[in-house]
Amino acid sequence: MGTVVPTTSSGGCVVGDVIVRFYNKTGDAEKVLALERKCEAGENGNGLTLLQDLLGDPLSRVRHYAMYAILVAEMNCEIVGVIRAGIKNVVCGMSQGEWVKAGSRRTSSCSRSEEVAAPVYARAAYLLGLRVSPQHRRMGIGLKLASRMEDWCKEQGVEYVYFATTKDNEPSLKLFTQQLQYTPFRYPALVGHPVWHHSLRLPSHIEVTKLSVDAAVAMYRSVMTTEEFFPADIDAVLNHKLCAGTWVATLREDRPWSSCFGGGSCRVSENVGTIESSFGDENENSYDGRPRPKSWAVISLWKCNEIFTMQLKGAPLHKRTGALISRCVDKMVPWCKIPSFPDIFNPFGVQFMFGLHAEGPRGPELFRSLCRHAHNVSRKDGCQVLMTEVGGTDPLKPYIPRWEKFSSDDDVWCVKNLVQLGQDDSYRGCSKDSSGRRDIAAPVHGSSYDWCKTSCPRTSTMFIDPRDV
Repeated sequence: MGTVVPTTSSGGCVVGDVIVRFYNKTGDAEKVLALERKCEAGENGNGLTLLQDLLGDPLSRVRHYAMYAILVAEMNCEIVGVIRAGIKNVVCGMSQGEWVKAGSRRTSSCSRSEEVAAPVYARAAYLLGLRVSPQHRRMGIGLKLASRMEDWCKEQGVEYVYFATTKDNEPSLKLFTQQLQYTPFRYPALVGHPVWHHSLRLPSHIEVTKLSVDAAVAMYRSVMTTEEFFPADIDAVLNHKLCAGTWVATLREDRPWSSCFGGGSCRVSENVGTIESSFGDENENSYDGRPRPKSWAVISLWKCNEIFTMQLKGAPLHKRTGALISRCVDKMVPWCKIPSFPDIFNPFGVQFMFGLHAEGPRGPELFRSLCRHAHNVSRKDGCQVLMTEVGGTDPLKPYIPRWEKFSSDDDVWCVKNLVQLGQDDSYRGCSKDSSGRRDIAAPVHGSSYDWCKTSCPRTSTMFIDPRDV
């Protein structure tokens, strides 16, 4: 059953009963899509509005989680609000009694033989897609939707709930931080750049390697398992149909061995020199004794263009005309490779880079080449924008191609602890993650640990789950 919430207008008069209930895909799909069309994804203060089209599927942004929910607010048979949430197990800190091999960017200065504290997993829910009809705002509907979603999360054993917004989104911050007691937690940067009409050339001394899914899963669990927000079900992410692949860049001079990267068999393609290799079985010792290059970098790519499209509205005629002229000239003289302005005034596709990591003295150089390779992959898929998100002080941030129109340093993630400190630890989280590994949250930290109160690391590195985009 839905939760009936009496709602008042700004004048204090009761205008009707708002029913907060679970989404019904049979009868609610068109109504939710109509609501989405009324709500902008963001404004830049210059009259421009960024619209999002879910391509006819209200579930498109959450169906990729192992567990998810959508709640709608209904008044007089009209859906006036919606909120989504996805649940997963993520790294929230380090244990105080177990140790693993060092490997994250936060500890990349350590040698491979050194050990760091083992990751601690927490059951977390990510809130996204909160929308309230413009005609029904400031009536408490967003508050009721978020509160009811928190109740559902508690029923699923969730320990922490978090969401992302921008520092200048005062209504959202006021709702969550003041009324719902969320804590501003991390401050990542959204970095994007256009996908040009022409492919970008890669340096000849750099080799780009496409990993098999199994190899990518093993590699990420080796080098990034201590990153905040690293998902326990990384295998589900990399096996998903929306994951375009995982690529490693190395220097050709650093490939003296005969068995290719990771010791597996390989195959070189005719166009980009792609090598498929295997990292071996997935276990704690799968990397012992295996040679690695002195410098290397890795990224994965998520096909957001198959989930939604974006569109920039409100641009003045002279800007749209200038962009069109640049594209026409580019098509007339393609050999000049003019960086024509991409068509973002009509619906356009976006792809998202995640799992960003680099090691060695020339790791940043290799990472920059991987960004160029991701550009070329996105171009082949017909996308207009390539984006990623990183911690505000992530050491790789300066090496990501950036276009100010598609970038922001004003993002803020807010988090809330749903578990009352001091209660029975048996409530906290799950006993095992999707791969059978033990979640060591409560037994390690006990009831006194609160992720919300941990300070931001000096080198703010985070694993951005593409399902959260």
